[in-house]
Amino acid sequence: MDVTEGSHREKTMRFLFLIDDYLSKGSVVRICFKNTKTLHPCGTLVFVSNIDVWKAKYPSRLRLKALPSDPVVAQLFKHIGILEQLGLMIELDTSHSMVKDWHYHSGNSMDAAEYRDLAISARDYIDHPEKSLFPGCLNEAVSNTIDHAYETEPSSNELPPKAVRKWWMFSQVRDGLMSVVIYDQGVGIPRSLLSKPMVQDIFKHLNKKDARLIEAAVSSPRTSTQLPYRGKGLPEMFSFSQQLHQGGLSILSARGGFFYDSERERYKRKHYNIKLPGTLVAWGIPASQTTSH
Repeated sequence: MDVTEGSHREKTMRFLFLIDDYLSKGSVVRICFKNTKTLHPCGTLVFVSNIDVWKAKYPSRLRLKALPSDPVVAQLFKHIGILEQLGLMIELDTSHSMVKDWHYHSGNSMDAAEYRDLAISARDYIDHPEKSLFPGCLNEAVSNTIDHAYETEPSSNELPPKAVRKWWMFSQVRDGLMSVVIYDQGVGIPRSLLSKPMVQDIFKHLNKKDARLIEAAVSSPRTSTQLPYRGKGLPEMFSFSQQLHQGGLSILSARGGFFYDSERERYKRKHYNIKLPGTLVAWGIPASQTTSH
């Protein structure tokens, strides 16, 4: 499962859309993971978020047909709760080195207690000239979801049920790099940005490709009280990433992607043929040792 590379993204999203289509038509869906051998954090987080939404919208209609035959994938599914979500309550060792360092968080509020341990412990190990800024950046990124991602009317059919209008997060430290992936199923950056009357005139002459709109949201130094999207969160993360010697920042929303490579100090935009609902932010930060959360 991957949503960053074009061909894998199309397969992943079509798989998710197909499940949603069958469930919406009243079918019981049984998912077979027997041949699943590789999981990408971004795609897996999107999948986990969809399970939450499907369970809320279609109770008892989503089931597991077969466990992954790959032991690492099976352990990861157990570790992050997918097996329980699909009704399989079994004991399974999750001590593999590729599994135990992954940590999963989710919530529907701005309560930093949900990920406080990650913010504090990671701050002690990351390699950054202003590492004390990390908890604030992380909190801004999560707060953005609550403030802006689900800002349309509660009756909107395009958004998940109100009970699962959440943020989802994976984190890991491995091989000298801390990875943090945050996802929401909200309105997405391009739509949110263009919906604000105060900025419509500014962007009316801009190429409105989703990737360019994401770039505009990330690079703007102004807050949502003056200009554009999601307060200070994304610009703060981008500024933080520009001071890294490795890693970087990836932001995907709708049909656009913005990728910053901290080592090369370069960024690129990418257009996708298939839409990703909401917004996914993936952050890579050099770390000196493994955190405990």
